[in-house]
Amino acid sequence: MSFQAYTDGAVRITNPGLASCAWVMYDTCKPEWKLEQSTFLGFPYSNNYAEYAGLIALLQYLYEQHYRNVVIYSDSKLVVEQVNQKWEVNSDELRPLMSKAYGLLVQGCHMLKHCKGHAGTKGNEKADRLCNECLDAHMEEYAKKP
Repeated sequence: MSFQAYTDGAVRITNPGLASCAWVMYDTCKPEWKLEQSTFLGFPYSNNYAEYAGLIALLQYLYEQHYRNVVIYSDSKLVVEQVNQKWEVNSDELRPLMSKAYGLLVQGCHMLKHCKGHAGTKGNEKADRLCNECLDAHMEEYAKKP
């Protein structure tokens, strides 16, 4: 079996703002989705934080379930280039996230690649949709806060 996964993060209202993240994974030999997860992160988180959170949530799941050699796609060029050690991390907020993601990526022999967002890629669109559905579910709750 061969698996591919997509991760995403989203922020609303402001940046930093109300944030969520999601991931989806499927067997490349089958057309249906195998697994998916979305998480409400709360407020206030940056978009880059949300993107990292989605990747780390997936990598943690892969580690716990003993998946190896998964090809992972993210539409965050910053996250992909930093985790792949091509760009420096200048943010104190993101440095520990990059370290955690890099460690889990290497440990699982996974590959992280960039994909263009909002380009019709099935997996990326599904992860994006999960992020937005999660935010939709919490917008009313957030609006009621004083």
